[in-house]
Amino acid sequence: MKKNKIQREKETVEEMIHIYCKWSKGDEALCPACTELLEYAKERLDRCPFGNNKSSCRKCPIHCYSPQMKQRIKEVMKVAGPRMLFVHPIMAIRHLIDEAKTPKR
Repeated sequence: MKKNKIQREKETVEEMIHIYCKWSKGDEALCPACTELLEYAKERLDRCPFGNNKSSCRKCPIHCYSPQMKQRIKEVMKVAGPRMLFVHPIMAIRHLIDEAKTPKR
């Protein structure tokens, strides 16, 4: 069964947060702060007004993350993004292709 874009994005952000938490905290399990961020990110994706036609969050004209959460997810992306190519290369490449294909709104 083909996954929709929202589901793929949820899986990608979850993997990125796991990588970040493991790298920064050294623990396999998510810490409470990373668990909170993951739940927040998934909720934002569930409420995306563009649904499966969404652009990447970075290119989106609607800023649905609070400033604090936006800063936290940026830190996760900065740390986990490069590592995704080694840990989950197919997921990382698919995410980059999706981002390249979607025009800025």
